[in-house]
Amino acid sequence: MEMRLGHFDVRIATPVRLLLPTLLLMSAVRVRAHEEPPRAGDVPEFAAGTELVRLDVVVTDDDGRAISTLMRDDFVILEDGREQEISQFEIYAIGDPALASEDLEASAALPGEIEGYRRRYLVFAIDDVHIDSGNLSHAKRAMLSLVGQLKPEDQVALVATSGSLGLYQEFSDEPAVLRRAISRIVPQLRRTAWTGAPQISEYQAELIERGDPLALDLAVREILREEPPGADPEDAARRARRRARAVRSESSHFVRTTLETVEGVMRGLAELPGRKVMILVSDGFLMGTGTNDSRAFDVRRITDAGTRAGVVVYSLDTRGLVAGTPFGAGDRDSPSLMPGVRDAMERRTEDAVRDGMHDLAKGTGGFLVHSRNDIGAGLSEILRDTETCYLLAYQPSNAKPDGRFRKIDIRVPGHRELEIRTRKGYYARKVEDSVPTPEDAGQRAANDLRSALSSLYPRSEIPIRLSTDFLDLGSAESQLVVNSNVDLAAVRFRRVGNRHLAVVVIAGIVYDDAGLVVASLAPQRASLRLKPAEYRRAVGEGLKYYEVLGLAPGSYEVRVAVREEGMGRLGSASQRIRIPDLEQGELTLSGPFLLRAAPGHDRSEEVTTPLRDVQAFPRFERTESLYYQLQVLNSKRDAAGEPHLTIRAQVFGGGRLRASTLESPVALAQMGAMPLAYAGRIGLDPLPPGKYELQVAVTDHVDNRIALRQVGFNVEQ
Repeated sequence: MEMRLGHFDVRIATPVRLLLPTLLLMSAVRVRAHEEPPRAGDVPEFAAGTELVRLDVVVTDDDGRAISTLMRDDFVILEDGREQEISQFEIYAIGDPALASEDLEASAALPGEIEGYRRRYLVFAIDDVHIDSGNLSHAKRAMLSLVGQLKPEDQVALVATSGSLGLYQEFSDEPAVLRRAISRIVPQLRRTAWTGAPQISEYQAELIERGDPLALDLAVREILREEPPGADPEDAARRARRRARAVRSESSHFVRTTLETVEGVMRGLAELPGRKVMILVSDGFLMGTGTNDSRAFDVRRITDAGTRAGVVVYSLDTRGLVAGTPFGAGDRDSPSLMPGVRDAMERRTEDAVRDGMHDLAKGTGGFLVHSRNDIGAGLSEILRDTETCYLLAYQPSNAKPDGRFRKIDIRVPGHRELEIRTRKGYYARKVEDSVPTPEDAGQRAANDLRSALSSLYPRSEIPIRLSTDFLDLGSAESQLVVNSNVDLAAVRFRRVGNRHLAVVVIAGIVYDDAGLVVASLAPQRASLRLKPAEYRRAVGEGLKYYEVLGLAPGSYEVRVAVREEGMGRLGSASQRIRIPDLEQGELTLSGPFLLRAAPGHDRSEEVTTPLRDVQAFPRFERTESLYYQLQVLNSKRDAAGEPHLTIRAQVFGGGRLRASTLESPVALAQMGAMPLAYAGRIGLDPLPPGKYELQVAVTDHVDNRIALRQVGFNVEQ
């Protein structure tokens, strides 16, 4: 891995000839950018004073129709029973600015521009730990159908709650991308197959933990049925309690995994302006209410996350109208000694696993959809409910930083017929939250990078540009090339004497097509101490970061994140790449990799021209040439053992062809020692400033095959 500041030179002959490994793996010229192990950075303190609490409020009539005619004075907000002054008010409607109120003061105070706020972000949280494969199949069909019904304002993301599958799909509005992500989802039921009596379901185990005598008696009877006559009932009771604790421990672990993933994703959406909706797709789970399990998840954490991040949770029960006992059905297939008790317990189980999903949704202002065989209709109901709402905000009158949970209630006096749904509360800040220890700061830095790498949208406080491609170096695996550029103009440098100082940490991760982590790019810390001239150049050209990894053929997602020490500001970027299977023999191109001449050297009469790699930040001036390089792989040879290849480069912009080279032979003299490397050059004089795409086509005339690759770039004045 390399981190580079400024440009670096490679000499190439005329005509252009260059070896890709030399370009990508050579030493960098560093401008006093010292790589160090990551260490704790400064953590910004919470601002003094009260915080603003923002709420999405949905109001419906008796028939479930949204009401959008209420005004600010119609609402009353209570926090812990005390009325609060409404400081912001707006009517939200997807894609319909006509429904927005005329309250300019309120609009100006909303997070982000109101037009940007009208976007809707939908996160499907697939609870792959608590869902049967058959139910998941029904849910996937419904989600695939829903993709075709999305509005232009919608962005959709998918996550798996198991955590082991990583990120499924970040926000996208491309139907093909979303359908591919949905098709990859599989259930992750990994519970222990308990052997021997008693066979205790998760709900029965919870009842035993609560001290329910019937649940314990059922387990004891099952044990005694397998024992010789005269077995000790007290010993059977102890064994039943041990098994119940083991079942509860496993159940608690999976529930916490699900809910911590849900909470983390919700908090990660805090920076997004817009209507933020999470749809939890699950067969249901037990919350451990009433047990002595210290690991039981406090559902108020989800409510707090929803309030702070502005996220509404809707729960979708995938079991439909007819449901067997969810996960861990006990001795369902064996004769029961107490059939009435067993049947009653199974009915209570169905309600209990549904209660957890209901509580999550209700606490954030959403609702639970259940008892429906038509899952698609349930999804449509959720989407309709998120199209219109009121946006209210207030500054709490109780500013005490005691860390207690504050209950929120919203009323519309004089309209008892209306149903009002919003978030039910939040945790107040604590005094100790604003005094981080060095250990806290170190953990905060690590958590920040982890959050940015798993974010469902690009973090943009510090823009980071990313380009990925592959190379064939003749080894067993193709090489994944990660090429990124950190925009140092967004970094807040400190001026000390004649130096500009800043510290940034960069890290990355690679997922395969199933969402599994296949490679981690270890965090690298760059301490920048730049003189004025170096600072100006660094701000213009950025900090370059490279990694080259050997990977098997397949589809991958690469994510890179940067964190600025001191302020804790973040940036992230992601890109998908397919590494082809060269053993299939298909004509394949890698690249094209873009290069730019060093100032004062473009189109010179020198034998060699110094070039700079600009793959992650491809921008050129009109007076320059665009240099490019690629590999041609799996070309065929004629009877004499010679290849017959031609190449044409074209530039497209604004939907039409802007420039083109003549189709010309790819001569052997232009190919390096590695597999068929080729380099070329295009003058940019005819192109006005704007965004363009370079498209390179290589034709193999031995078997009449064509391979095509493209890459974007910008032309500036």
